[in-house]
Amino acid sequence: MNISARNMLLGNVVAVKTGAVNTEIELSVPGGQKIVAVVTNESVDHLGLKVGTEAYAIVKAPLVIIAKGTPDLKFSTRNILDGTVTTVKLGSVNAEVSLELKGGGIINAIITCESVQGMGLKVGDAATALFKASNVILAVRA
Repeated sequence: MNISARNMLLGNVVAVKTGAVNTEIELSVPGGQKIVAVVTNESVDHLGLKVGTEAYAIVKAPLVIIAKGTPDLKFSTRNILDGTVTTVKLGSVNAEVSLELKGGGIINAIITCESVQGMGLKVGDAATALFKASNVILAVRA
């Protein structure tokens, strides 16, 4: 699958919580970390999502927030993934930061250079990727 979104993590559906309009889907990705997506009930039916289904969680890099280390705050984001910084590429305004997740997989974020400098973020640092469940797109093989 060739798409413009930088982040595409393969996992298995481990929970499905259906609401009146939307469904919350929880994926387990390698290493046991969880990704939660909120999608329409129509999408759940169209994709055939149920416990045990293999699915990709897709998140655009600009929608990922990076925190250095393990934050000592609670967040409203449902997705909080721990990893290690593997790449920091500085541009004129923004930077691309890549984290290797515990258990494997890479997640990329586009954040400001000012944020990178303010956190003193560098390769090898422990870091956390945060993103909202509503920013996750799910896909399955056709």
